[in-house]
Amino acid sequence: MTAEPEITEVLSRAANGDVAAFDVLIPKVYATLRRLARHQRAHEAAHTLETTALVHEAYLKLVSNDGLAFTDRAHLYAYMSQVMRHLLIDHARRKKAQKRQAPDITAPEDVSDILDVLAIDEALKRLADTDARLARVAELRLFADLSSPEIGEALGINARTVERDWLKARTFLSACLMPGA
Repeated sequence: MTAEPEITEVLSRAANGDVAAFDVLIPKVYATLRRLARHQRAHEAAHTLETTALVHEAYLKLVSNDGLAFTDRAHLYAYMSQVMRHLLIDHARRKKAQKRQAPDITAPEDVSDILDVLAIDEALKRLADTDARLARVAELRLFADLSSPEIGEALGINARTVERDWLKARTFLSACLMPGA
């Protein structure tokens, strides 16, 4: 049996109320979750959380959320990627707030690193206000590291539409992140 059917089977068991299913699932997907966490951290110059800590915090969010049901592996990875992204953003915001409260106590750090993470988040929010599907495509491409066919499957659209949406989203995000935008 290959990994994909095993993962889908475990996700199905979890959706049907098997509380131990996530305990079986995590060893099967841990390496991929670490890859996603490293990918997430690549977008964050400040490296506010280590890869392992990010994966573990995301797992805690997963198991503490009752009623979650995932249709397939891509859906799970998209969800976990989104959770990791939000964890990094929350952590960056806390660090920024801490610096405002006690700037002399905190270690010197390049503030632009934290602002980059927050700027990307703000640009994605602006894109979501304009077009939610474009924002979702960008999020899955940038943070879940999913391919166009995988994104298409997760969103119920074809891969060519994903490519067009990604081009539009990338253009929008680039304009938002340009200095002076």
